[in-house]
Amino acid sequence: MLHSKGRSCPHCNAPMATDNARHALKNSQTLTPAQLKLLQYVDALDGPDRVKALKWVHDIAIYESKEPLYEEEKEALYQVKVLWQLIEGTLE
Repeated sequence: MLHSKGRSCPHCNAPMATDNARHALKNSQTLTPAQLKLLQYVDALDGPDRVKALKWVHDIAIYESKEPLYEEEKEALYQVKVLWQLIEGTLE
């Protein structure tokens, strides 16, 4: 899923640039009102704590659960990981 330039989509392998969020913050006119609101919300809630919480939920689901993970569950956990990575990117 990773390549030399950053992350890629698990479905189509399209590259996802690692600093899209940082670039978007600098050019906030390119964001929708909903995207701006989400970034403001994450920032106001102390992003590092949100990242830790998302990682914790992800790791418990993978390493502590005795239930099998099917494709939908794996995709949901991947999306949780993408979310925490994007939040981390906005905090740098």
